Amino acid sequence: MHRERTHVLIGGGGVAALEAAIALEKLAGDLVEIELLSPAEYFSYRPLAVTLPFDAEAPVRFELSELARRVGASVTRGALTGIDAWRRQAHTSTNRDIDYDVLLVACGALPIPAVKGASTFCGPSDAELVRHVLDEIARGDVRSVAFVVPGGPTWPLPAYDLALLTGSYASAGAEVWLVTPEKEPLQLFGPPASAVVRELLAVRGVEVRTDVYATSFADGLLELSPDEPLHVDRVIALPRLAGAPIDGIPQTVDGFIPVDDHGRVHGVADVYAAGDITSFPVKHGGLATQQALAAAETIAASAGADVEPQPFRPIVHGLLLTGSEPRFLRRELHGTAETEPVVASEALWWPPAKIAGRHLGPFLAELTGGSEPHVEYPDDALAVRVPLEPDVVDRLQVGRAAVVDDPANEESGAVSSIEVCEVAPEDTLGEIAEQMLHEEVSAVLVCEYGSLIGVLTTKDLIAAFAARAHPSEARARQWMTAEPVTLDAEAGRGGAARLMRTYGIHHLPVVEHGDRPVGVLHLDEETPAVMAIGLGF
Repeated sequence: MHRERTHVLIGGGGVAALEAAIALEKLAGDLVEIELLSPAEYFSYRPLAVTLPFDAEAPVRFELSELARRVGASVTRGALTGIDAWRRQAHTSTNRDIDYDVLLVACGALPIPAVKGASTFCGPSDAELVRHVLDEIARGDVRSVAFVVPGGPTWPLPAYDLALLTGSYASAGAEVWLVTPEKEPLQLFGPPASAVVRELLAVRGVEVRTDVYATSFADGLLELSPDEPLHVDRVIALPRLAGAPIDGIPQTVDGFIPVDDHGRVHGVADVYAAGDITSFPVKHGGLATQQALAAAETIAASAGADVEPQPFRPIVHGLLLTGSEPRFLRRELHGTAETEPVVASEALWWPPAKIAGRHLGPFLAELTGGSEPHVEYPDDALAVRVPLEPDVVDRLQVGRAAVVDDPANEESGAVSSIEVCEVAPEDTLGEIAEQMLHEEVSAVLVCEYGSLIGVLTTKDLIAAFAARAHPSEARARQWMTAEPVTLDAEAGRGGAARLMRTYGIHHLPVVEHGDRPVGVLHLDEETPAVMAIGLGF
């Protein structure tokens, strides 16, 4: 019996998208039709951008259409802007709708400047700004430079690469600083790596400020919280990351998409996500390939391939450039338990590249003339499951930056209470709009089995209807803000207004026991004080 191939649309043209495309071709080549939707003409190997200011080589990039051809995929130009889950259609930035059987969202994250007044290093296009600072150091015009890891979602390793390479380049010609909110250098990779990295930084003459948040830079002062400011001539900061809005898909306040450990988007049929666009707290190309592989295996199995899908099991790899001998870092995590992290001068994976992808690594090594044979991962190499336990995430310092409560400043931004109005994730937008109108509220809490999973506001409803979402078809889960920012019922509310301004929200759910909603605070610029009426605690 002839079976029509499953049309898999992959939104994106980066690391996760390519890993998924290669994996799907290998696992289910005759069963799937793969289409990449990307606004980019080229695939750039971004991790090597840190080397560009220090040598004359051109950025490493490949024509996306040629890469797609090699894996039996097609490419359509455009960005994914939304979906109609009911009709299985993807909306694009070119005003073209694309039908799909399965959609994999792998469009990465957007870099957002994180330190006001500082230069931001996002990738190859910013190599020139670092090179300019190096020239200023060589001329003696600049005596100090700081490389900053911001708070919030980011990948810290490039800041360490740049600091070490600059320390090697500048020698005794300038002070080089590394500023980070981590409690220890590269804390993500564990105590052995932190000790080695701290020693490497000292050898290169790089001064370190840990456990601080850089907030702004002006007139030679880098403001740090909670420490005193740092006097420095130039500041180059990494960006924090955020997801682009995609209509019809649940996203967090930062734009990230919650998924399960097979990459499935909660509550939206046949839609998956992988890579930096997901709400997994660590943003890294190697982890993106692992997420993409988990999603690809599940998609291949649903298309009829003989494969047993394995869940996403994170192993963090890091190749640290030091100015001489690189260091290979590797760490596995399993809930509250940890295997021993590894730091070595010899390769811990093959190909020994910045991105250790099961399929993408060997694929790119072949394109660039890698002579070493592909070494298969051992069967037990991915022995870790997610989601990570909260205390593990806290130790990794990869969550949202905290907003310190200040009881003395309670009246600096006023909040008031509003009635709690709960809806179910599968309620239609039409039903919810009718309920909000009847109860005269501007936001509802989306709850599942008594637990808060999202917030839906009048602004979300307007966005949905502007995108032509049908009131009787579109569901709360698709348009809500998932994994919302919340305030614990036992916490003081002095900083509630500041918390809402930090994340650009006007409704702050108050919860107890982790996720049970008991009230909602509303940001009211005109209310003179904090009121706590009818919050239920």
